[in-house]
Amino acid sequence: ALLIAGLAEAQGSEQWQWTVAPYLWASDVSLDLTINNHTTIGGDAAFKDILDKVDSVFMGHFEGRKGRWGMYLDTIYLDLSDSNTVSVGPGGPILGDLTADAAMKMKLYDVGGLYRLREPGDELQFDLLGGVRYIDVDVDALLTLPGPAMNTIDISTGPSETDVMLGARLISRFAERWHWAVRADLSFGGSEGTYNGLATVGYTFGQSGLFTLTAGYRYMSIEMDGTNPRGTPTAADITMSGPLLGFVFNF
Repeated sequence: ALLIAGLAEAQGSEQWQWTVAPYLWASDVSLDLTINNHTTIGGDAAFKDILDKVDSVFMGHFEGRKGRWGMYLDTIYLDLSDSNTVSVGPGGPILGDLTADAAMKMKLYDVGGLYRLREPGDELQFDLLGGVRYIDVDVDALLTLPGPAMNTIDISTGPSETDVMLGARLISRFAERWHWAVRADLSFGGSEGTYNGLATVGYTFGQSGLFTLTAGYRYMSIEMDGTNPRGTPTAADITMSGPLLGFVFNF
């Protein structure tokens, strides 16, 4: 997500330039899960509301470039879980409470290469991106129905797809240590279509521009079809958007 460190000037364009960038994407999440052509789970959650529901998370970007050519890896791992009890009547064994336990795990990996159309030392850089995107989304929901029998309904789906990804990015300075970057890409093939957009501003500091602090905004939309463990057709529509903050190591 943070393909920004190309502005850090290395000792020469024929040397490898490396970037390691852990980052935080404070994203709101919208999820619509359809099972057998019926919307079963749907809703929106702001980042401040899901922060205490995060079980584990990792986000990071790695990039290497030599001259006009480069390679990169971007990874997101997100594990959310929550439970809720809803009263459906006055209480008691017949009209009691409905209990829902839900969890979502998402793994997103981008692996690819880049080609810089302009000379590496130019103020305005334009890169073409290409590679593969692997998406794995697991959604599990267990509904416990009210009543003496406490019957349960298990709703789960776990689509995973591999896409071809194509994109581009622009990077430019507007001061000695300041720069901006924008990126847009789409992936297709396995999924029904994934769209990703990113805009950031960065400040470089430290000896020889070793560090860069970046901040910006990212939007991503994912549409996937699949089947649940019982073979029922499923579809997941996930939208993620919000600010991000990254700390970049350039060497």
